[in-house]
Amino acid sequence: MGEIIERRIEQRQQSEGYPRLAFASGQGVIPLSERKTNNREQLTKDEFTKKYLVTEMNDIVYNPANVKYGAIDRNKFGRGLISPIYVTFTTKEDAGFIERIVTSHDFQQKALRFEEGTVTKRQSVNPEDFVMLDILLASNKSEQKKISSFFETLDHLITLHQREL
Repeated sequence: MGEIIERRIEQRQQSEGYPRLAFASGQGVIPLSERKTNNREQLTKDEFTKKYLVTEMNDIVYNPANVKYGAIDRNKFGRGLISPIYVTFTTKEDAGFIERIVTSHDFQQKALRFEEGTVTKRQSVNPEDFVMLDILLASNKSEQKKISSFFETLDHLITLHQREL
């Protein structure tokens, strides 16, 4: 992974060009207002001076403490700021293709072999270990895009059929 992804570590204060976003397992990067979990805004005394982690469209985002719950996804929302507890990566490969790899059950199980921590509920997968995972990569970006598009179409059809049911 380390050969195809690079960690984004830029932090900024909230602004019009960089709105606050949330990252949720199963939902990915979403507007802060759509977060389904409990509201933790009271923990931030001054949200306009605090620095948050920058995320851009197509970044790979994951929560080191929640890989076991599938908290890894591609940013399909766009530019914004997320909590610095998350980790973001950029890639020059097709981001949709990389998303398919990192969101797969097999990849997540490989990543979980690197979980560390003395308390089971507090174990996490460090970014340094995350980038050491081996993956198979399609030979070129065009092929990656075709594979990514095929699975996006398939996901869309499944969603439509689920709505029908």
